Amino acid sequence: MLEELGGAWDRPPSRALVAERTPAWQGRVADVLAGLEAGAGNRPLVLKDPRISLLLPAWLPVLDSRFAIVLVDRHPVDVALSVRRRDRRPLYVALALWQIYCTELLAGLAGRRVLVVRYENFVADPDRNTQRLLDQLSEALPIEGADAGRAQGFVSPDMSHHQTGPRDATNEQVLTAAQLALYRWWAELPEGWTELSAPADLRAEPESALVTAAEYYDAVADRYGMETAYDLERHKALHFEQATELKDQHIANLEGALGGLRHQVDDQTARLAAIEAQVEEVRGDNEALRHQLRTLREDGRAAAGNLLAVARRGWSSRPAG
Repeated sequence: MLEELGGAWDRPPSRALVAERTPAWQGRVADVLAGLEAGAGNRPLVLKDPRISLLLPAWLPVLDSRFAIVLVDRHPVDVALSVRRRDRRPLYVALALWQIYCTELLAGLAGRRVLVVRYENFVADPDRNTQRLLDQLSEALPIEGADAGRAQGFVSPDMSHHQTGPRDATNEQVLTAAQLALYRWWAELPEGWTELSAPADLRAEPESALVTAAEYYDAVADRYGMETAYDLERHKALHFEQATELKDQHIANLEGALGGLRHQVDDQTARLAAIEAQVEEVRGDNEALRHQLRTLREDGRAAAGNLLAVARRGWSSRPAG
């Protein structure tokens, strides 16, 4: 939905754009929620997504009494340092995003009863605060029998990489006047169930923060666009090189097979020549034998003639009677 408005988690759209598109999103949000509930079966369903803060007009009508809203409050500098560490966003951009998200929460949840949890307190003693959270949730939701012990090991103090106190000098050094006022109001909000009723100026859309986030997003998007285009062309070149290597290998295989066939042809040619030589030799032997046979036949006829002549002479020389 953020993408449809030309935005993202780090480029929040304006409140007016969200309000304009909300009627068209109601059915989609209901379908998403129905699908999540079907997948959860009879287990409790928990939605944990800060981006919902930017789209509350579309979500709140669908989230009925089956859901309780839990707000986890954390020091803005710690949030910004975490975002910088995770997403490599400059500190001033991360603080602008914190301001936008908190402002949209105060505006969208104005007059609603919510459960406030201090992040620092929860991480410091997760076992006790998990049971406390479940007890508080049981006032609004049917979660009897929930076992806080199952959360052991899930939350650890090591998860908190940054801890800035309310009197830390960093507050005045890095927070704008509007952000400092917003933080101080949040810090005075009591833990537990409370009704959100922030002053109008804290609920007003922070134009400067929106501009800060948008300008940085556009600048980064241009750089990412160039990097993406470079990566795409590099991928194409790599694909071409791989295809060329495969074709070269295929050609080498074909040439190897052709060489083998040529070797076989040469062998067959040599064998054929040898056979032809043998045939010529046999043919010569055959002619010699034929010549000898003709000579023998002629000699045989000559001998037979001589015998006949001798016999005639012998008959003619015998006495009569």
